[in-house]
Amino acid sequence: MEIVEREVMVKPILIKLMIIVAVLIAFSLLSAARATAAEAPAVWFGSAKTGTEVSLDDVAGGVAPYDVIFFGEFHDSQPVHDAELAILKRLCDIHDGNLVLSLEMFERDVQPVLNDFLAGKITETEFLAASRPWPQYMTAYRPLIMYAKKQHIPVLAGNIPRRIAASYAKSGTLGSLTDSDTSYLPKVHLAGSAAYQSKFFTAMSGMEAGGMKIPAARRQQMFMAPCLKDDTMAESIAQYKAGHPAAVVYHVQGVFHSEGRLGVVEKLHWLNPRLKIAVIDTVQYSPDMQSMKDIIRDHQNDGDYLVLDTQHKN
Repeated sequence: MEIVEREVMVKPILIKLMIIVAVLIAFSLLSAARATAAEAPAVWFGSAKTGTEVSLDDVAGGVAPYDVIFFGEFHDSQPVHDAELAILKRLCDIHDGNLVLSLEMFERDVQPVLNDFLAGKITETEFLAASRPWPQYMTAYRPLIMYAKKQHIPVLAGNIPRRIAASYAKSGTLGSLTDSDTSYLPKVHLAGSAAYQSKFFTAMSGMEAGGMKIPAARRQQMFMAPCLKDDTMAESIAQYKAGHPAAVVYHVQGVFHSEGRLGVVEKLHWLNPRLKIAVIDTVQYSPDMQSMKDIIRDHQNDGDYLVLDTQHKN
C-alpha cells in the first residue's frame, strides 16, 4: 500500500517536471526564432545573373571579393536598412580588419567629428550636434554607425556638404564659395553620362506631373548638383582606396546614385577603372502583382544583386 501511494505521489511530480522541461524547451526555441527573425531582414534578395531568389549569405558571399560594394537603398524603408546592416555584419566577418563603411548621409566637413566619436573622444550627443544627421538617423543609420564603432570599422563621410550642393543647384556656379567650402569640392567635376541625365530628367518630369514646374533652362543646372554629389562620393572612395589598397569599401547611398551602375558607380569607374565594383540595388516589389522571376528580369541591369522591398511606395 505504501509503495502504491509513493508511485501515485511521484507521477504528478514527474508530470510537472516534464511540463516544465517542455516549456523551457519551447521558450528556448521561441527565443532563438525571435533572434533569427530580428537579424533576418524582411525583404527578398535576387541575383541579377541567375534571375533567381538568393539568401542574405549568398549576397554577402557574392560581393565579398570586390574592392567596392555599393548598396543603393530606399531611404524610407526600415527593412532595407535592416538588410544593409545585416550585410555589413557579414562583410565584417569576412574582411576582418579591412572593411570600411562609407556613407552618403554624412558630409566631408564632419569627418573629424565622426572620427572623434568613433574613437570615443566625444559623446554621441556631441557628435549629433555637430554632424547634421539625417532625420531618420536613429532608426536607419545609427545601427550602422554604432556597429562600426564597436567593431573599429573606419567610416567615410563621403558626400559634399549639402549647403554647397543646394547653392550650386540654385545659382549654377561654384565661384562664390568660401575658401573653406572650396576645400570640400572634388578635383574632377563632370556631368554624368547621357543615360544618367535621361534618368534624372525622367524623374524631374514626374515631379512636374505632380505640380512642380521647372523651367527648361534650369534642368541642366539642377542636374549638375547630383553630379557634384556623385563626383564627391566617388572621389572620397577612390582616395581612400589609393591610400589603403587592401581596404574593402561598403558604400551606402540612395538607390538613384547607383541604379543601373550609373551615378557614383560610373564616376568611380571613370576615376579608377581597375577597381572591381559590385552593386546591390533596391527595387519595389508587389508580390500580389508581380512574380519574383519577372521583377528580377525587369531590373537585372540595375545591379549585381537586388533587394526586393514591399514597404516602399512610389
